[in-house]
Amino acid sequence: MRFQIGFPAPLTTPQSIVGLPMLRTVEMAAADARERGIDVEIKPADDKEDEEVAARVAADLASDPSVIAVIGHKNSGPSKAGAPTYARAGLTQITQCSTDNSLSRSGWNTFFRLCADNERQAAVAAEFAQRRLAGARAFAVHDMTDYGRPLVEAFARRLEALSGNAVTVLAMHVGQEDFSEIVAAIKSGGAQVVDIGATEIESSKLMKALRQAGIRALVMSSEGGPDNPIVKLAGDAGEGSVHTYAGADPTATSASRDLLQRCRAAFGETPSYLVECYDAASVIAAALENGATTRAEVRDAVAATDLEGAAGRIRFTANGDRIDAPVSLWTIRDGRMVPLGEQVVR
Repeated sequence: MRFQIGFPAPLTTPQSIVGLPMLRTVEMAAADARERGIDVEIKPADDKEDEEVAARVAADLASDPSVIAVIGHKNSGPSKAGAPTYARAGLTQITQCSTDNSLSRSGWNTFFRLCADNERQAAVAAEFAQRRLAGARAFAVHDMTDYGRPLVEAFARRLEALSGNAVTVLAMHVGQEDFSEIVAAIKSGGAQVVDIGATEIESSKLMKALRQAGIRALVMSSEGGPDNPIVKLAGDAGEGSVHTYAGADPTATSASRDLLQRCRAAFGETPSYLVECYDAASVIAAALENGATTRAEVRDAVAATDLEGAAGRIRFTANGDRIDAPVSLWTIRDGRMVPLGEQVVR
């Protein structure tokens, strides 16, 4: 019997610049599994980066008996929208990059996460900001999504605890084009640090607006990793910005470097969270290879995972978070996203 792994992600909307390369990565992993005799393929599903669409997509995947597990969603909001349906259907959900803490605290025993959560990522960002500019005047801007808002709130809490100074939190929205009010508040407040919790698209727009206003604060976001689209989207405005990445540095091990080169050769780019995308498929394939044939058996096998992934050991806590999920720091330098040489595991 050929098993299918659902892959719900934005495949036609603006965030498809990230979703489509991710799809190609999990398809590569499935092809590798087939070469080992595991009869599995990927079933793509376009969630259009929308929570209502994601709920319908989840229902469609759950109703298909050939779908043995799901990798996704890309975004926290769609992951949260789909998770109750997957849980009711006993369908394992492994997200490669949904960071909202609440996802693993909602009682869904089918939910697993390979990336770090918001609190881990935000703490790394806040601690870096405090080391670089101790006691600086800081602003944090989120996009009002289940991804950006908790991330920024966690950053603000941690930096306030470290510095003893209040962090001003502002909000924008997905699709926003006019940032004049936000920029004016940041400029009048004499910001020395600006942390942005949003996708590559909104983050790059705000970075451009800040640069055009002559603001030279340390700008931080959560859109690190090699070949991240934010480099091209932000252009010159991105130079010197610092970015956390809630995944493994794909240059960290020989296995991840080999995977990185395969993706660049096959796709001409480095997909975001390529290690986590590939490893998610590998975790599911391992469950099938070890004899799992039902959704319940796959869930139990994934929960008991202890294997070496492309960039490190993969194990899960009882609530589905990865044990020792890494967070890495990156900066844009000379038009390239390069590692700062700091990968934090805690």
